Amino acid sequence: MTKDFISWLLLLGIGFPLLGVALNEIAERLEQQQPELASALRKILRYVLPPLALLLVMRQLLQVASTAGPSRLVETITWIAIIVAGVFLINATLTNQKPERQFQVQIPNLFFQAARAIVVLGIGYYLITGIWDVDISSLTTAVGVGSLVFALALQNTLSNLVSGLLLLVAKPFEVGDWISFDGSGARVIDQSWWSVTVDNGFAKRSVPNATLSGASISNLGKGAAWDYIQVGLSYDDPPNQVLLALSQLPEGVKEVEPGSAFPAVSAYGDCSITYDLWFLAVPGLGAWVAKATLLSKFYYMVQREGFTIPYPMVQQYQFRADDGFPSKIPQAPVDRQQEMFDYLRSLSYLFSISDTQLEQLAGSAQFHIYGTGDLITQEGKSDSGLYAVYSGRVMAQLTDSSGNVQTTNRFGIGDVFGEMAIYPGEVSPIATVAEGDVELVVVPAEDIVELIRTNSKFAAEILQFIEERKKSIQVAKVAVTTALSNGHQMPVC
Repeated sequence: MTKDFISWLLLLGIGFPLLGVALNEIAERLEQQQPELASALRKILRYVLPPLALLLVMRQLLQVASTAGPSRLVETITWIAIIVAGVFLINATLTNQKPERQFQVQIPNLFFQAARAIVVLGIGYYLITGIWDVDISSLTTAVGVGSLVFALALQNTLSNLVSGLLLLVAKPFEVGDWISFDGSGARVIDQSWWSVTVDNGFAKRSVPNATLSGASISNLGKGAAWDYIQVGLSYDDPPNQVLLALSQLPEGVKEVEPGSAFPAVSAYGDCSITYDLWFLAVPGLGAWVAKATLLSKFYYMVQREGFTIPYPMVQQYQFRADDGFPSKIPQAPVDRQQEMFDYLRSLSYLFSISDTQLEQLAGSAQFHIYGTGDLITQEGKSDSGLYAVYSGRVMAQLTDSSGNVQTTNRFGIGDVFGEMAIYPGEVSPIATVAEGDVELVVVPAEDIVELIRTNSKFAAEILQFIEERKKSIQVAKVAVTTALSNGHQMPVC
């Protein structure tokens, strides 16, 4: 016996069994956390090692020639087994989606498919030409001619293929990114040989790679992106006041990231000042809902703050006696003073106030309107005055220990809230939200404080009301805590 013969005998008799035991042991350890990789290792153990061992026995121990039929057959079986195991191993270690296992590597879908194709075609070519000595030169020539014909017939398809490769090399975006191209935006959810699948929140569609390759692409990333609404207001409205009101407009809009509002003057037009309100929101449906909500809230903000939205209107004219030229008749503002007085007189909390004091109060109070979902007062922030419901309904809300908002009460016509405004430095214990269109009467806090100072009966009544409101809020907080601890929904009072 030669030294090489003994070495191969030891390798096949001892080495291969040990290798099989090692692969099986590794597969057992990976079974729980990495089952895909464990399955790939078992494919190598079952499909590759047996024909490989038989091939080595025939070639090294029995000295069977590599050109012999049985040797070629066993080698062919071995390489086919390697193809099967290799594809399983690629599927286990590479992924075109977000990796679920620690050992996995995320690659574009095009490269994932190419890796499997290279294994199959490369080994297949070796089997045909290297093992079985098949001359495929004539076939190669035919394929070359046929490729030219196909290239002419499939120009668009090949263009998409080449464009897809260029996009993968340049990497202007990844799966999960929100991109804007040719005036439209959508999130990338898949990338293949021929197209990129995108979703704009309303529908999915496939965009050919050639289209994207020739487009100007803006990558907004995977998270929130900047967006804006544009509005116009009159020159009579001071920009500083408008900017302050616009900065508070996104409060309560869940699609807008908190604290991201950034209002700015963008242009001075012929008849209005144009303002941009920038904000951060998740692109697509989230940003669309945010813009629609903000534009709706803008209308109520304008009415509440007394701003003016310029719009064409038919003017009434009169002729001046001095020169005969027409001049516009000034339009008097709507006077709601008597309406305000009558409403305040109907409130039980103000029965003890004289007509003179009530007229002064009606002169300083204002009507404010809110739309559905608008925040009126915020929990943990100071109130701007005493609020009385003139029309509509208002929800009172508390934040529980888990950070969830619970509705604890509802205020209807004649109900009053925001009483903590009369205490300097105190904050509102509740948040209030408009339930539908709501009109409120807002009385400045300093006027209520002055009434407390000059009218002892009113002072006693309002202080008693505040104490009762504090007790009801405390009861509501206890009810919320109890309901949460028992796993029940909080009932609405």
